[in-house]
Amino acid sequence: MPSNLRIQITVDARAAIKLMNDMRDRSKDFRAVFRWAKRELGIMNGQNFVQNGLPSGRLWSPLDPEYSSWKATAYPGKPDMVISKKLFNSVRNLNGPANSIRFMKATFGTDVEYAKFHQYGTSKMPKRQIVYEPRGFAARVALLSARHVVSGKLGAVAGDLAFEGN
Repeated sequence: MPSNLRIQITVDARAAIKLMNDMRDRSKDFRAVFRWAKRELGIMNGQNFVQNGLPSGRLWSPLDPEYSSWKATAYPGKPDMVISKKLFNSVRNLNGPANSIRFMKATFGTDVEYAKFHQYGTSKMPKRQIVYEPRGFAARVALLSARHVVSGKLGAVAGDLAFEGN
């Protein structure tokens, strides 16, 4: 009687290798995630304007009474921080040179020349934060990035992560 007993197992790893190769390839291109982030940030920036800074964590200071009176006469019905809508549209749509989406990096903001005076304030103007990262946003982007690498599908996943604010 033979004394050697053997069990031979053969693994066909082609499907697993393809899955890992696909994951490797997706880990080099996060543009789909960044497009989602751009949409969500644009929505939040728009809400920030409509709600006078509340989503960014602090209500914007009211307009100076003299300026407020002038604005009401010169631009009746225009809300705070809006005359031409140039700044609002810039941070709401996130288009233009200050914004870019690449494979591994995205940048969002505004190149409107007077935005920095509102963002940081001046000796004659209070700070009104117009560009900000919503609380929990980085964690949502990280989760979506991981799901993107694993499955490559953003549709239903991104819908589940629609940003609901602070």
